Amino acid sequence: MDERDLAGVRVLDLADEPGFLAGRLLGDHGADVVKIEPPEGHPVRRRPPFWGGVSDPERGLAWLAQNTGKRGITLDLSRPRGRDLFLALVEHADVVLASGRPGDLAAIGVAGDVLRARNPRLIVCTITPFGTAGPRSDWRASDLTALAMGGNLRPTGDPDRPPIRCRLPAAYFHAGLEAAVGIVFALYARENTGRGQDVDVSLQEVMLMPNISLAAQYATTGFRGARAGAGYRVGDTFQREIWRCRDGWVTFALRGGAARIPGLIALVAWMAEQEMAPPCLSERDWRTYNHNLLSESEVDEMSDAFAAFFSTRTRAELYAAAVERKLMLAPVNDARSIGESEQLAAREFFVELGYPHSADLGGVLRHPGAIAKLSSSTLTPALRAPRLGEHNAAIYREIGLGAAEIARLAEEGVV
Repeated sequence: MDERDLAGVRVLDLADEPGFLAGRLLGDHGADVVKIEPPEGHPVRRRPPFWGGVSDPERGLAWLAQNTGKRGITLDLSRPRGRDLFLALVEHADVVLASGRPGDLAAIGVAGDVLRARNPRLIVCTITPFGTAGPRSDWRASDLTALAMGGNLRPTGDPDRPPIRCRLPAAYFHAGLEAAVGIVFALYARENTGRGQDVDVSLQEVMLMPNISLAAQYATTGFRGARAGAGYRVGDTFQREIWRCRDGWVTFALRGGAARIPGLIALVAWMAEQEMAPPCLSERDWRTYNHNLLSESEVDEMSDAFAAFFSTRTRAELYAAAVERKLMLAPVNDARSIGESEQLAAREFFVELGYPHSADLGGVLRHPGAIAKLSSSTLTPALRAPRLGEHNAAIYREIGLGAAEIARLAEEGVV
């Protein structure tokens, strides 16, 4: 018995970069995700950086990182024969995943109603900039646009400088996760209804969640958020949250409350052991502590003491102490430190996948593994990202095409 979560589910993945992660997450949990590219390959294949610095569409790291867990075929859906082949594949699929703007599928003759006429159980998930309906539904947008119009850029960065953004496409990653979850819900609903449905994911809408509670609070506070740099505004005070340590940065807050005061007490006790806790910390009555009532001079005095202590320790030392002493403190990790994480290693999060065509570079890349591991099921053995058209023969054979026909269609540029 196949105990993978999504075993038996076939996903036809037409998505551009906003949907890459969605297909990958579904594949990690057992779905047979078939990535469909144009015959010349997806443009992201040709985007640097390249593995080993070798410019090659089979070595584009952005492509390789986001398309593991999938098989791959080529198909030109703008051609009538290509559209017919796609519709034949749809008859045996459970999900079609697409991205772009509303109307893109209709423009090539494969709108949702056309697809569902061929397969009433089909789930069609579309990731668009502003959703499939509404006043901005026909607007174009990039990751940066979604970050800005979703409100995420407003509170990020220093107040006297322009806003800053994540270097990686955060809106696409959030959308991919939401799309994957939406598809799973739709599959679950289909078990009861027997019918497919549409899953509509808006890049702008999904970027509301990373704003934490600001969007929800606006109706009562009238506050839209503002850039405060490496901390936050509390009344008339600025309270730091990002602190320099010996080899990088950590995050720690002066906030009180039942959840945080025990950590403050434990940190001050540790500082006292090292004779680095001044009276403003060691003599404070933490039972009545309320960070909302501090003056700026009190904040500055406390902050100077914490900053001096953090500067004497490394991120690893501070994190180890946080775990042992139950401090609400965490390292600000970069990619290298995430890759070296003892916790992720213990959970066997990273997987090494072989790429035989890159034997000159060692042939193996280390990838993040599945986003979740459920004790009640087994994970799909990780698949490396597919080479261009790697699974054409296997997939097209399922709809009755022989080797000679596939070769002829390849010569014509259909596959």
